[in-house]
Amino acid sequence: MVYDRSMKVYTVKKLAELARVSVRTLHYYDQAGIFKPEFRTANRYRHYGENDVIRLQQILFFRELDFSLKEIKQIMSRPDFNVLEALESHRGLLEKRRERLDELLATVDRTVKKLKGETKMSIKDYYKGFSDEQIEKYRREAKERWGEDTLNKSEARVMKMGKGKFTALQAEGGEIFKAIADNMDKGYDSPEVQAQVARWQAWLENFHHYSDEALLGLGRTYSEHPDFAAFYRKIHKDLPEFFTKAIEYYCGEKK
Repeated sequence: MVYDRSMKVYTVKKLAELARVSVRTLHYYDQAGIFKPEFRTANRYRHYGENDVIRLQQILFFRELDFSLKEIKQIMSRPDFNVLEALESHRGLLEKRRERLDELLATVDRTVKKLKGETKMSIKDYYKGFSDEQIEKYRREAKERWGEDTLNKSEARVMKMGKGKFTALQAEGGEIFKAIADNMDKGYDSPEVQAQVARWQAWLENFHHYSDEALLGLGRTYSEHPDFAAFYRKIHKDLPEFFTKAIEYYCGEKK
C-alpha cells in the first residue's frame, strides 16, 4: 500500500511500546511472514496502520494461548478468517484460563498455609490446577522412568520441606530457566549458560539425586515431552531444544 502521511501510522518503535513487545519481535514477525508492515517509507522504514494494530493484537492473543507462529500464520492466512469470530473464541479460551489460574492461586494459598503449619496437605494438593488425569499421568510416567521407590522418596522430600522452602525453590527454578533464556544468544556451550545448568543440577538435588545418565534423560524430556516443552516455550519459544542441548553438552563435558 502506498504510504500516505495523512493516515495515522506508527513507527516500529512506537508500536512495540504500545503492544509491550520488543522491536526485535516485530522484526522477527516480519521476517517470518506473519506480520508485515502496511507501509514502508521511501527509505524503507517500517510504518504500521490501524489494520496492523488489529492484526498484531490477534497474533499476541494466539501467542498467549500457546499457538506456534506456524499455526498462527496458517489460521490468519485462511480466506475465511474472521476477526470478530476470533475475538469471541479468544474470550472463551481466556475465560477458561482465568478459571484455571484462579484454581492455581488458591493452591498457592493452601501451600503457603501448609508450609506455615496452618493446614495439612496431601501430595496431590501440590498439583492443584491440574486435572486428576494429568496428575496421574505425570506420576505414572515418573514411576515408569525412575521407579516407584524414587517417586515416593521424591514426593516425601517435598512434603517434608520446611517453612517457605517449597515456594522459594519454585522461585529459584524460575530464575534459573529465565537466566538460561536470557543468555541463549551466547550459545548453549557458553560459560554463562553452563553455569546455570550446573545450578539447575544442584537445584534438582532438593527433590531427588540424579545420576549423570538420568540427568541426561531428564534434559531430553524437556524438549521431547509436549507438556514440558509447552512450559518452557512460555519463557522463550526456543528454550526447550536449547535447554536440552545445553544439558547434553554439560553431561558430555563431565565424562
